Amino acid sequence: MIIHTVHARQAGAKLDSNVATGGGTDDTAVLQAVLDRARDGEGVRLVLDGAALVRGLKVYSNTTIECLGKECGFFQADHSDCALLANGRPSSGPILDRDITLLGGTYNQNCRHQAHHVPPDVHYSKAKYMVVAFAFFGVENLLVRDVTVCDQRTFAFLITNWLKVTMENIRLELPGFIHAGNQDGIHVQGPGRFLVLRNIQGRTGDDFIALNGDEETNGEKSWAHPHATVGPITDVLIDTVMVDDAAQVLRILSRESLHDRITIRNVSGNYRSFGFYLSAWDYKAKGFQGNFGSIVIENVDLRQTQANYTYTEPFLFRVSGRHRSLTLRNIHYHDPSDDRYLVHVEGKTDIPDMGDTPADVESLVIDGLHVQDRGAATQCRPYFRVSGRVRRFVIRNSELYCAPGKQPVLLATEGELARIDSLLAYNLDAENLGALVSDPGRKIARFESSNVQQRTTT
Repeated sequence: MIIHTVHARQAGAKLDSNVATGGGTDDTAVLQAVLDRARDGEGVRLVLDGAALVRGLKVYSNTTIECLGKECGFFQADHSDCALLANGRPSSGPILDRDITLLGGTYNQNCRHQAHHVPPDVHYSKAKYMVVAFAFFGVENLLVRDVTVCDQRTFAFLITNWLKVTMENIRLELPGFIHAGNQDGIHVQGPGRFLVLRNIQGRTGDDFIALNGDEETNGEKSWAHPHATVGPITDVLIDTVMVDDAAQVLRILSRESLHDRITIRNVSGNYRSFGFYLSAWDYKAKGFQGNFGSIVIENVDLRQTQANYTYTEPFLFRVSGRHRSLTLRNIHYHDPSDDRYLVHVEGKTDIPDMGDTPADVESLVIDGLHVQDRGAATQCRPYFRVSGRVRRFVIRNSELYCAPGKQPVLLATEGELARIDSLLAYNLDAENLGALVSDPGRKIARFESSNVQQRTTT
């Protein structure tokens, strides 16, 4: 295949805009004419050494867009009300667009001058589509590297019906925060297999990363776009996530589609409302109770700032729905700013207008929990609240140091659906812990502990 390298200026683009402030000449038609060369099977490499004002672009198979610096890229014109960049042959069936590469540059969607959804005069759950920055529906071999996304109107990336997606060194910048604006970062729906997200940094107004395999509303297929699909998500690696006061860090949502072989590691920074939500999120759709296979989350050090969402209590980890195997390894919890749950295993929901999706977890392993709770905030709640069912629960190789007088409880069973079939705790060192376990309703069928040391200091 012949790859045509085209420099934007040589093609006639003015590139007299600015990726931060916009302005300049509308280069949409010139740049789209270059990208259209790939519609008939040719390869295109479009090179930008400046900033283009555009109203939305389409890319096809065998296309590379390369920006030569962060000051190069795209600014979306006011009231474009569409994706800044989308694949040209969106598909909810067979994948039609392959081998798309985005290298470098800044993509600014100019969020305060775009509609949230189209048409804007209806509720977004009934709209034709949401206005996202990047829209990929039906793609294979998508590579996004060294890209900055600024001021997305809703999601920075919406990716559905995909195979082999890699995103590395992505910066999410949001100076134009809009309260309740659905300004997610990377939002992925199924079906999809083989996803790598590596070195993702920045701030969002909602989920920083969402693996929402079968997100639906009121029984609809998908509310985000007519071509958006739902389905299983498997074989995922997320490595190195650094958040800067993100509202929510990572959500994995399943109703009936399998989410399996998912590894998430090296997550740090500051967050507001929640860290990790493994959610069946039922919306009263009967019979959907989640389908989670093997999930490993390791090397986490997140610090709380002021919670800004009220539909659920703040937490670091929350688990609902059916899970085969969940492992939390090397989790750091330092001087929390409030008494949010460190781990909440859900029972009856406290979220309005939702059906119950209580947790039913076959295996929950916490290996390496490091709690240093010496701050001023009280800890009235237990660190772990179990209100659903855990069949095999292991806590091992952990240390919990609390300020004198705090006396919190590590694990408590609460609620009519709470049950732990087998609880094993070993190699624990605790200082000023009020109790290792609180089980007033005798919801723990079997409890064994070994090499557990507890002491009180003044």
